[in-house]
Amino acid sequence: MGWIVGRKEQEIIKKVLEHLDIMSVELSELRKLIEKYLNHDFDDIEQTAERVRYYEHQADIARREAETLMYSGAFLPNFRGDLLGIIETADKIGNKGEFVADILELEHPVIPEILNSQLLKLFDICVETYEALKIAIKYLFEDLEKIEEQVLLVEQKEHEVDGIERSLIKQIYRMDISNGHKFQLKELVRSIADIADRAEDCSDRVEIVSLKRRV
Repeated sequence: MGWIVGRKEQEIIKKVLEHLDIMSVELSELRKLIEKYLNHDFDDIEQTAERVRYYEHQADIARREAETLMYSGAFLPNFRGDLLGIIETADKIGNKGEFVADILELEHPVIPEILNSQLLKLFDICVETYEALKIAIKYLFEDLEKIEEQVLLVEQKEHEVDGIERSLIKQIYRMDISNGHKFQLKELVRSIADIADRAEDCSDRVEIVSLKRRV
């Protein structure tokens, strides 16, 4: 990629990829939290939620470092603005992960066991959506021709998430529980699904930027 020239650009790329990798770790910690919660293993819920918050904070630090480097004049102005937009949109995925952790730790919703397997499946496909996005962003610096395949995979996974989300909400509203309980469970499901929604939002930006780079 001839338009990546200097050491400063390479430092930014390294920091952008670090930001994305830290969010992968955050989502991995969130998976542990959800699993423990569904198994009623509440002993170290607070510590596990704290690890989710820790990695979300570390991701924020990496994002700010990447942005600071970019503001010092690396990359052409158009691409710099596009890349800043991608980083900021990707960061919202980590924010949503922390929000889900807060729901479990602070609101402590009672989750009927019948929902457990579908909730874990929903989360796992959200993570797959994010990982496909991560590869697409990596290809922005390596091989623009490979981005479209990852963008399509993000769309496919997000569509799968939508289907599970609707199925879960339908199931919740058929349950013999209070309306308040139904609403609380619906908000948990929607907040998890938002991880994939935000990944798709970012993927759309990546696709547009890749098209601009190829013109």
